[in-house]
Amino acid sequence: MLGTLLFLVFDLDAGAWLARVTLLAYLLVQWPRQARMAKGILLVVIAMAAVVTWREPQPLPVLLQALDRLCFFATFVSSLGLLRVSAMRSRLVRDAGSTLIRQKPSLRYPTLSLGTALFGLIINIGVLNLFGAMVLRSNTLKAAGGHTDIQEARERRMMLSILRGFALAPLVSPLGVTMAVILANMPSLTWASLAPLALPTAGLFFLLGWWLDWQFRPQHLAARVPSTPSPSLSPLWRFTLLALGITLSVFAVSVAADLRLPVAVLVACPLSAILWMALQRRRLGGGTGLRRAITLLGRHSRLIFGASRGEIAVLGGSACLGALITPLIDQQALHDLLLATHLQGAAMAVAAMLLVVALAQVGLNPIVSVTLLASLLGDGVGTDPRLLAVGLMCAWSLSMISSPFTASMLVLSQLISRSAYRIAWRWNGVFFLLVVRMLALWIGVMAQWL
Repeated sequence: MLGTLLFLVFDLDAGAWLARVTLLAYLLVQWPRQARMAKGILLVVIAMAAVVTWREPQPLPVLLQALDRLCFFATFVSSLGLLRVSAMRSRLVRDAGSTLIRQKPSLRYPTLSLGTALFGLIINIGVLNLFGAMVLRSNTLKAAGGHTDIQEARERRMMLSILRGFALAPLVSPLGVTMAVILANMPSLTWASLAPLALPTAGLFFLLGWWLDWQFRPQHLAARVPSTPSPSLSPLWRFTLLALGITLSVFAVSVAADLRLPVAVLVACPLSAILWMALQRRRLGGGTGLRRAITLLGRHSRLIFGASRGEIAVLGGSACLGALITPLIDQQALHDLLLATHLQGAAMAVAAMLLVVALAQVGLNPIVSVTLLASLLGDGVGTDPRLLAVGLMCAWSLSMISSPFTASMLVLSQLISRSAYRIAWRWNGVFFLLVVRMLALWIGVMAQWL
């Protein structure tokens, strides 16, 4: 992490080499504990690196660029992981999450969906474990008045609202992996240039999900649902201010140090995490709590950073793979092929969106396909890069709610002991079909404005 920051912020080659060597050592040490998918991606990266070495006349610059991409995303994931550690130890997070879970049925979808998106800014995929566990703990048979059908209906509606809320993150989060991938591969864009298009898109995505949840509500069960008092919203408002403060700190670092937003995340998020942890530890004996927070990180660093091994391998490896594949593709031939299809503007953005979603259904992580398409299509073929970027962001969101192979779907599947295929294709099938059509039309409308 320190080596990557020295390289990106101060342009020190020594920092780049420090990051490369230590990250390779980390991956080697963590290899026996990696899941099968993570090992598979890393083996494909090694194979592609061998192909690049064989095919390219000067392979070293390509290999180092790919390794630097891996270092960046490893640092990115680890920075957000520190925030997740702070959040999981926070009483405020528990109270705010409990407030969301205990809302009335009519307000449960908007509060859970927007709450998941808000928490996801800080906790990332950990929000699924946090809220999923809260749903299971609160949705007991006793709380459902002894009716299993009410319990099952609640589980389905709450889990879908959590999943769809988490899928808003690629469209709304300036701190997320999606934004980092888009901005890294399309350097002409900034979050400020994408926000006017991405945020209304996220609003349509959310409103369709809320409307569908209301349309499919089990009205025949409403009379048997036990009434409960509405909880205080105070913890939720306090957490909202905290999330806003952390997000603003990223923008402040970006402006003050003249850094691109993804790099500012690497600086601001660890500092925010340590400060948050220090405030928590202050209760244990006065003072600032800073020394106790740093001691805690040092003592448990092996577990804290070891817990990110899967995300680093999958996300970092996928980004690295995209950097390795791009030089092997005949850019001019691809450009000519795209021109021959006569796809431009909205049609190109929609085609890219559908391609990413289709590949996700057979297990290709969106980070690979989005990286490739963003790097290959970002600067030409008659499409406004902002439109293409929003199409790829939509594709990432759609993949999260429809592919049984995404991390978000696998986490929910394990939590509630339901098949990932059942959640993705049966529970969420109608919403997916509707939202794909809506987003395709919306991209066409935006193309008229640009």
